[in-house]
Amino acid sequence: MSLIAKAKPTLAHMILSGWEKKGGLIGIVTQNVDGLHQRAGSSNVIELHGSIWRVRCASCGRRYNLGFGNVPREELPRCNECGGLLRPDVVWFQEPIPLNQFERAERMFSKALLVLVIGTSGKVMPAALLPINASREGKSILEINPEETDLSELARIRIRESASKALQRIAHLVEEEFIEDRRAVT
Repeated sequence: MSLIAKAKPTLAHMILSGWEKKGGLIGIVTQNVDGLHQRAGSSNVIELHGSIWRVRCASCGRRYNLGFGNVPREELPRCNECGGLLRPDVVWFQEPIPLNQFERAERMFSKALLVLVIGTSGKVMPAALLPINASREGKSILEINPEETDLSELARIRIRESASKALQRIAHLVEEEFIEDRRAVT
């Protein structure tokens, strides 16, 4: 746990957060459980696979937010409501994604004009269905990944770089274009 608590948001996390604050990004759907998008300042984050910084009761389902970097101090933490054992609020392999999270992600994807698929292999289902369905609906897909993925063929634009490097270049181009447009209007 101490290793994950030491992780810091990357430049990519910061750029995405900035775009969200400026209204250019609807939100983020992530399979990561590390909370780095939120630490970077993003507020509309759907965590498909949960968060390592929360626990939930294995008996009654109640969730407790531990806060970033905090882990239960007890060896076998118990629920304040029912006394059941608390477990990390993450989706383990073979467990279903919470339906409400997946439905929220589907709604977010339906509103998007452009879907950025960043740093995923596209192998994990049902998460991979989100860009697949978006492509079927005619949405443009931009993939950022150093390697070819199971979703690459869906992407109209493929950038084979790290997320930070690619998003930095895109941000620079978008900002440059924005500045040019403002000069033309002024």
